[in-house]
Amino acid sequence: MQHRYRFPAIYFEATRVCNLRCPMCMTGSNDVRRVRESRRQQLSLDEIRERVLLPARNLGVMAIGWSGGEFLLRPDAFDLLRTTVDLGYKCNICSNCEVLDRERLEQIKEATRGAVTIAVGINSIDDENGWTRDAEVAKTLEVLDVCRELGIDRHVIITIGKHNAESFEKTVAFLKKRHISFNRSPLVARGSGGTHFEQQGFDRKDLEESFHPVLRRHVNGYVSYTPFFLSPELHAEVSGGAANNSVPQNPPIGCWAGTWLTLNAEGDVSVCPVLLDELSAGNVREKPIDELVEQSELFARITDRSQLGGRCGRCRYQYTCGGCRAMAYYHTGDYMGEDPTCFFDPVDPSTVSEHEEETNRVFRKYLIVARHAGFYQRPS
Repeated sequence: MQHRYRFPAIYFEATRVCNLRCPMCMTGSNDVRRVRESRRQQLSLDEIRERVLLPARNLGVMAIGWSGGEFLLRPDAFDLLRTTVDLGYKCNICSNCEVLDRERLEQIKEATRGAVTIAVGINSIDDENGWTRDAEVAKTLEVLDVCRELGIDRHVIITIGKHNAESFEKTVAFLKKRHISFNRSPLVARGSGGTHFEQQGFDRKDLEESFHPVLRRHVNGYVSYTPFFLSPELHAEVSGGAANNSVPQNPPIGCWAGTWLTLNAEGDVSVCPVLLDELSAGNVREKPIDELVEQSELFARITDRSQLGGRCGRCRYQYTCGGCRAMAYYHTGDYMGEDPTCFFDPVDPSTVSEHEEETNRVFRKYLIVARHAGFYQRPS
């Protein structure tokens, strides 16, 4: 069975168990009640293999991102890593670094036969102080250095909000100098992050003046941010297909909600990691993941960008950007509404952003990265 869309990766919060209580953790791992319940209800290795990993082949999935909580605290974590690689997937491990040292990293490399990326959170680097979501900066940087020595791919997730608007450019420069890929994740009202969202969530001014100018300059920042001012004609040209109302494929860009699959420890499937507690397409215990996605009204709607509302619905970049669906949801309650954090105010679809030319230029460079990562194939 072949599906309408390809889904490059699965983000799997495979356990809620964690060894830290993080101030802005956007999972359920800080909720003691949910963690206790999850221990009884989380999917077993056999269920994950049969209900997720095997049927995910029909969806074009290439990588499995293991997260939590702290994924490595699962007793069967290494068995899951071996199973993932045996089935032909690459592994991404999101960790707070507390359980990572040289010995553990060597074990991970052996279990995955090197087909692994270690992803960590670093939200701020500056000369006077450092602050990360999950661990002390020194420990996180030590893990990144050991990964480099062992030849393990490294990736950094930067949760952006008012707390790191001023230091963001310096943090990205630090990562670029060390050839470390990164992506931004918006601070949202999920998990303990909900306590801080009203005060620390970024607004359109923060996005326009602090975050977006940095993001659009750096190819190694994964083109998965909004607003994304890519000419729809250019994407149609390089992807080998005419632009339409669906989410962009080959490569996916802009808001990736609806092109990445996300699961929690109990098997609920959603369209975006930070929407995992809010929007559900069903549970893999009811149907395997490929059938859930194929039959899901949620996926059908969120991948049809002709249904976007407000400014997003009248924007030239409705297809190649789509606005952040998480920001739309957490600010308005409507995941198909306009993204209120976007600073672009189009009159109609003919309004061209001043940043389109620059975006097109950097995007052509990004295609090399995307091709290497398996997200892009030149059209025949």
